[in-house]
Amino acid sequence: MPRRLFTFIPLLAMFGLLFVGCADDDDKELQPITFVAGFRPQANLPFVAVYVAAAQGYFADEGLEVTIEHSPRGGHLQLLLEREIEFTTGTAAQLLRRRADELPVKAIALFGQRGDQGYVVKTDSGIDGPAGFEGRSVGFKGSVVPAELHALLAAVNLGESDINLQSVPFDIRPFIEGQVDVFPVFLNNEPFQIRQEGVEITVIDPHDFGVATLGLTLLAHEQTVNEDRDLVERFLRASLRGVAFAAANLDEAITITLTHAEGADPAHQRFLLETDLANAQRADGIGRTTVDQWEALEAMLRLYEVIEVDVDSAAAFDRSFADALYHDDGWLR
Repeated sequence: MPRRLFTFIPLLAMFGLLFVGCADDDDKELQPITFVAGFRPQANLPFVAVYVAAAQGYFADEGLEVTIEHSPRGGHLQLLLEREIEFTTGTAAQLLRRRADELPVKAIALFGQRGDQGYVVKTDSGIDGPAGFEGRSVGFKGSVVPAELHALLAAVNLGESDINLQSVPFDIRPFIEGQVDVFPVFLNNEPFQIRQEGVEITVIDPHDFGVATLGLTLLAHEQTVNEDRDLVERFLRASLRGVAFAAANLDEAITITLTHAEGADPAHQRFLLETDLANAQRADGIGRTTVDQWEALEAMLRLYEVIEVDVDSAAAFDRSFADALYHDDGWLR
């Protein structure tokens, strides 16, 4: 009997019985492959999907033995391009930039139905949305003002000249100490940290103001997608089972995550996973996507010159794998 992927529904008690095509022979030789999570060990949803799939034996059911590695300082995309690994993660915007450079990498599933970056302001600041940024100090990280900020300002008829742009470090302390009014954050991470410091905040997500944003994807080399579709399907099916298990068993999913993220704060990891699960929901099934979503993101990135050439955004992902694993109503086959 099929089951649907929802964030907090109490199902899947007998989840191992729900999937067809699993190996009956426990002694059969497993195909070794490598997955590299594109950051340090933590409860990002695509990471957890793989952690859980490995721990629960879902990869073994698919005849796979998956080595899990992490890339906190980058380099995972190069490993994928050199075909030293089979799967990794990256944001949709990063993928479109790589496609603009004509690199042969494709998304096989979209977990972040909205982007993972936003802004926070102190609740007593008087700012309740981007219109309130006018005349205020607005932080940005890195060397370039992100396209999402330009688009967010444009949504309320503001531009760079209407705010006081301020470069900030990857550290919440300047915001807590009042050095900047509007602080850029990863929505599944820093809001928790800031609140832990006793600071009441309002979170501003560009997606809520009509900005086209998308989040984390699972990536494969284009040659793998084209020539080893069976491998991609098996890996993704096991990973989506991992998502389903995590959605129905948050505590156990966090326990599994902590075997990789040793010493991490369980409450922080739970916040991260809950946020990612909420942002992954869609009526037709977690991991699925549409051409319209990618075309809107490409248009935004082109408008603010993050990418400088037209990209065939529909060719940046292959949605056929996730689509094949769901019924039309969003229930897993």
